[in-house]
Amino acid sequence: MTIILMIITTFLSICFVLGSIALVHEFGHYITAKLTGIWVIEFAIGFGNRLLKFRWGETLYSLRPFPLGGFVRLAGMDAPEEEEKPSDEAQKQSENPEAKPTTEPQPEPDPDDVIPLLDPTDPRGYPSKSRWVKVLVLAAGSIMNLFWAVVLYFIIFTVSGGPLSNMAVLDLSKGKPAELAGIKKGDIITAVAGVKLEEWSEGISVVQKHGGKEIILDVIRDHPIPRPGFGGGLIQGSTSHNNGNYLIYSRENLKIPVTPAGSEGTGKIGVSLAPNIYDFKSLSSGKALSKAFERTGAIIMQTVMGIAGMIFGETEADFAGPVKIMHMIKQQAHKGLADLLSLTALLSINIGLINLFPFPVLDGGRIVFVLLEVILGFINSIIGTKLIITPEWEEKIHFLGMIFLLTMLVFVTYKDIISFLS
Repeated sequence: MTIILMIITTFLSICFVLGSIALVHEFGHYITAKLTGIWVIEFAIGFGNRLLKFRWGETLYSLRPFPLGGFVRLAGMDAPEEEEKPSDEAQKQSENPEAKPTTEPQPEPDPDDVIPLLDPTDPRGYPSKSRWVKVLVLAAGSIMNLFWAVVLYFIIFTVSGGPLSNMAVLDLSKGKPAELAGIKKGDIITAVAGVKLEEWSEGISVVQKHGGKEIILDVIRDHPIPRPGFGGGLIQGSTSHNNGNYLIYSRENLKIPVTPAGSEGTGKIGVSLAPNIYDFKSLSSGKALSKAFERTGAIIMQTVMGIAGMIFGETEADFAGPVKIMHMIKQQAHKGLADLLSLTALLSINIGLINLFPFPVLDGGRIVFVLLEVILGFINSIIGTKLIITPEWEEKIHFLGMIFLLTMLVFVTYKDIISFLS
């Protein structure tokens, strides 16, 4: 029974993580297209044959079995398919209607699979829209992925809790108020002028406001005490000092008066500080939202720097394929809801940023073609040429990009499987 529950939990977790990321991404394209007057032919979540579908207004909504993505089909965005020439059998049949066909008649195609043809000048079509609208629609999916991460972190910090930080003293300036008052390197400041810190930046703000006025700092100071290893009595948190001795800590709580130098609004006490996480509790909506944006921004910067490092060869390339991602989802699902939501936010940010890469078939690649329209239009206006990239050629380039990405996906999946088996 336990194994069955684990399988069900893992399956539902995978559906939630990948499905939600795909849903919000495609919803970004969908809602911006709707708001800018573009006809959305189909809104699909997943790949493969349709499992469920329904039509609401002019748009078909479908659910497909593989939740590794999805798509929004916009009128006029795909190049029209060339009409197939009639076969010899069909030609003979049309010339002689009474003749019996020698082959079985082909089934009628599903009307929902037929892409309607649209006049290029039709205002509901994607081609007729201005370039800034095209860029907005293309980028909206990734923007929604980043917004989804903010929402998830907000839920985590509101329900499960978020990290609080106080002020860790890294260093002191000689002859400045903090050193003169008796603050030492390694001290932890937990309150400033009676204000219990939830954010270390709050402590800095309070110090600045009290320039020239005495304030009380609540300080935690740990005193290391060496203990011989053969004496026993080691507890969790003890650290090795050398082969035969260990350190335990005696904690002292102090209240130290200090007068920040400067005037009101510019107070300084002469310390180098860093945040020191000391607690984890549910935050108010305002703080949770602020921390959600802060966490999302930090991960975006880390991801961009990591990708840049891989591109310039500063760090080793490390990609996670579907197998590895599903394994990560399984691990986080059994740790708890907060861990699963945190992984979802991380993957949503990564997928959102990767989709903005200027590579064919990705949203970033399509944005490049819109920008090329601008560049070619400028060149044409200067030298009087008629340089254009036809929709057919653009689709061919995107098709090659898709083949390359699928090849990479197979390669990364193979590496993931080998790593699990080894």
